[in-house]
Amino acid sequence: MNIEPGKRVTVRSATGERLERRAVSVIEPGHDFAVVWVCREDEWEAAKAEGRDPEATPWPAEDVELREAVTA
Repeated sequence: MNIEPGKRVTVRSATGERLERRAVSVIEPGHDFAVVWVCREDEWEAAKAEGRDPEATPWPAEDVELREAVTA
């Protein structure tokens, strides 16, 4: 899985819901398992516009998938 900062990803919540997010990090070690730091799309855009790092949440890497690019 080639997750990099800025890539669009889908994360699976504890209830099984699939949520669209932006990766803020690559896969990195957490305390007990690997994580990817992610944020919502609106936070990604706001941080970019304001010249700051986005506020992100660590997500278990096993519950993060790279979204496929949509082709027309």
